[in-house]
Amino acid sequence: MSYLYCDVRTVSLIGGQTTDLTTTIMPTDNRISAELSDAVKAEVLTKFQEIKALLPFLINLTPEEKRSFATISTERGAMDQTFHTEMAAHPDLVPSYIDATELAKDRELRLDLLEILQSAREVCDTLEDTAHVAGSDVLLAYLAFYANAKQAAKRGVPGASTLIDNLARFFPTGRRAVTPPMAS
Repeated sequence: MSYLYCDVRTVSLIGGQTTDLTTTIMPTDNRISAELSDAVKAEVLTKFQEIKALLPFLINLTPEEKRSFATISTERGAMDQTFHTEMAAHPDLVPSYIDATELAKDRELRLDLLEILQSAREVCDTLEDTAHVAGSDVLLAYLAFYANAKQAAKRGVPGASTLIDNLARFFPTGRRAVTPPMAS
């Protein structure tokens, strides 16, 4: 665990109060401090279920299935508007087997889903980043505990060696990497 030592004698707080920081040691490895209540977590999960219910036509493809479909990718961003414009300008060249109504529906659905997807990605990115930082905070605390337990074992503190034996499996050395057991 890393610490930042403050050698400031006092600091003014809101409302004119002061506090003595002469001996205050602040950990710098707690990047996030938040709680998620069971009620809020349940509400968020319910909202995701509501989103899925609002979009009952959503499809879940396997990686192989995804590769089997040609699609308009990011690299072809201008393709959609260009073809839409050109097909409208040259209806005589549009094959008769293309259902214009279905094409318009698919095109509009794609654009709407891309807009929703952008918002969803922003939420997913922030969820992933926040979980990553919380995981880092947890790991740093675990590493500090492990290091302290190792020192206790070196000093012969009763039970510390057994504790280290239990924790060491999460810190493999050399080539005998051990996978930690999965949580049930």
